Amino acid sequence: MNIIKFDFKGHQVGFNDDGWINATEAAKKFNKVPNDWLRLPDTINYIKALQSKYGEISYLKTKRGKHDGGTWIHPKLAVRFARWLSVDFEIWCDEQIDKLIRSQKITYTDEQVLAILTHSQPQTWEKRFQQPFYQALSKMTNLPFNNHVGGCPSLFGLITQKWVYDVVLPKKVYKSIKERTKKGEKIHQFLKPEALKAVEDQLIAITTIAKGCVDYKDFEARCSTVFNIQGQIKFILAA
Repeated sequence: MNIIKFDFKGHQVGFNDDGWINATEAAKKFNKVPNDWLRLPDTINYIKALQSKYGEISYLKTKRGKHDGGTWIHPKLAVRFARWLSVDFEIWCDEQIDKLIRSQKITYTDEQVLAILTHSQPQTWEKRFQQPFYQALSKMTNLPFNNHVGGCPSLFGLITQKWVYDVVLPKKVYKSIKERTKKGEKIHQFLKPEALKAVEDQLIAITTIAKGCVDYKDFEARCSTVFNIQGQIKFILAA
């Protein structure tokens, strides 16, 4: 299921490319939960009417997961659910589903992309770059790594920028974060969950590639072949 994030007044709401909406994410904007709406007699009767007309198909899906978990609602229910949240959200929701179903090309301004992928302020620091990543780089480059004692070789930083962040993040997003980052802060502290997940997946990929390389030249060649198209995070944004 391809998940696409749309921004509603600073709040990201997930849709899939068939028009299903993550109702749990949407309801959080209004401090509500989907189950309250699903228990309403009008909602129950409406779902029964849909099933009577279109067959006993499921109009609800429950998905587990840190980034896209929650209750997902069929597009035939989505606008009705959105109306329960607010009229403004109902109109907005109808527009997004129409774009998805009609397969219209969706474009974003730089500001919208930043809102979707980044926090305006750094979040609490958590260790994201694990030991195997640095150990693989150390072995591949034949440069020492002493568990960050005395710092890391500058080449490691260049590799991280070129083959992790530059691959998964749009250039303007990376530049914006760099401009906002103060001493002691890290790029990943500004990234929202979807972007963080893309970075973590890329770290695993780079670690695996580095482990199989005989030297840095071999590593560069392999990465150039594998990541010849920038923008691995495209699954977050509509193409």
